[in-house]
Order: sequence, then structure tokens, then C-alpha cells
Amino acid sequence: MVKPKNLALYLWVIFVAGCMSVPDVSTQAKNLASNKAVSVAELNWQELSLPTDINFEFNEKSQVLLNDNSTGPVASFVIPADRGPVNIVLTSHVGKELTLYVPNVLVTNSKGGVLYHIKSSKFNYIPARLLEGDRVQKQFTIVPQIGADQVNVLIYTTSEDLKGSTTVIHPAKAFAIGTGTQPPMIPDLTAVHSEYGQLHLTVTAVSLTNRTPTRPAIDYVPEIEAKSAYYLNSIQNSVEQGDIDHAMTLVSEAEKLGISSARATFINAVQIRNEHK
Repeated sequence: MVKPKNLALYLWVIFVAGCMSVPDVSTQAKNLASNKAVSVAELNWQELSLPTDINFEFNEKSQVLLNDNSTGPVASFVIPADRGPVNIVLTSHVGKELTLYVPNVLVTNSKGGVLYHIKSSKFNYIPARLLEGDRVQKQFTIVPQIGADQVNVLIYTTSEDLKGSTTVIHPAKAFAIGTGTQPPMIPDLTAVHSEYGQLHLTVTAVSLTNRTPTRPAIDYVPEIEAKSAYYLNSIQNSVEQGDIDHAMTLVSEAEKLGISSARATFINAVQIRNEHK
């Protein structure tokens, strides 16, 4: 029988082995003499391609951003935005010593204007199951500005985050749940928030080209006085249902009809959906 103390290490080893096929990206500072920065301009911004599926680690060699928001190691990526919206999944794993890097995400345009700001409180805890350990995760969609060819994604933690902790299901319970047996009646564990950790990032373009039509064609287009309301409501409903592809198609159709507020409605609906995920 696997002892609870050893089981945590066992699950961690399984997690690491399961991620070996995913490439690792360094978070090391570009200035090796000092890894501390006080502005985002000093950071080592790494360009990613689409799609992207990477692991990265925050450790003592990682670049550190010390400003009004960030208080520790950060990752800074440049993501192509010339294909339209992109889906992002960011995961931070609970370490074998029960530590956890709690991320915040700041998305800006090429001039530094803020597009999205996703705080650590929006990340959801996901308990360990079989080959995947305990983790916190957030899925969201970025809608670039018209004409933009890239967006900047900064991943950081704050001094308030480092004061907290996250309750995680005891490894023995997770093992029992994963194998379909009765979980033992034992207390759960606490993962202390840390400036170090193991993270995983996936970025994919929301593509219309490979979309399999699942909806009938719109045979009826309302009269001119009702077109705007019709399209704006349809765009909002499609985003709420998670059908970003269809919402984008409606935006394109609406703009061709002269409905200038279609894109703003789409962006606002995506932002609301990201906040409630």
C-alpha cells in the first residue's frame, strides 16, 4: 500500500513524466548579471507561434519584476494576433512540497494598452486525478484590436498572493477517487503560495477555416430597422454559449451590413464570459 507521504511524490513523478513530451521554455532574464527589472520594457519577451503548448518554471534564475503589481518571477510572451481571437489555457501545478505559484495575467497591445487583466482569484482549483496532479487553471479568449499583429502576455504574482494558501485534496483521497474506491476520512492539505512553481500554457487560434457547420443557414434576414438588434443579440448569445466561431461569423456579416457596434458587442461579451468562467 502506498503511504500518503510517498503518494504525493508518486503523483508528482507521474505528472512530470506525463509532461515530458511538451517543450520547456526558459523564464531566465536577458541580463544575466541581474535578473531584477522594475519595468516591463526590461523583461525578456519571448515570441511564441500558434499553436503553442509549453511548460515553464519559475525558480531562482527566473526574471523578476518588481513594480506596483508584481513582486516575483514573471513570464513575458508575445503572441501573434493577426489571425483574430486566440484561446488561452494557463495552468499552475501544486509542487511536491505543497507549494503553488498563483498567477495573474495582464494582456496588453504593442503600445502597452491594457486589453485584459485576469486576477489570481479567477483561477479555478482542479483536484488531482490519475496522471494529473492538483492545479489551478484559467481558460479565456483574447480578442485583439483591429489591425493588431501581436499581443503581449505577462504572467506574474503579487505580494497579496504570496500571503495566501490553497486547500488541496489529500493525495490519498485523490488516489481513491481516481481509482473509483471510497476516499478515506482524513483532512485535506494546504498548498502555500510561492514565488516559484511549474506552469503550463497552451495558445490556439480560433479558426473559422476548419469549422464544421452545425447550424442551418440564415434564410431570413430581418428588415433594416431590426437588423442591428438581431445581430447584436445573436452575437451575444453565441459567445455566452461558447460558440466563438459562430459569433465571429455574425460579426463579419453585421459589419458588412454597416452595423458598426458588432465588434464592440463581441469583445464585451467575450470579456464578460472570461470573468465568469
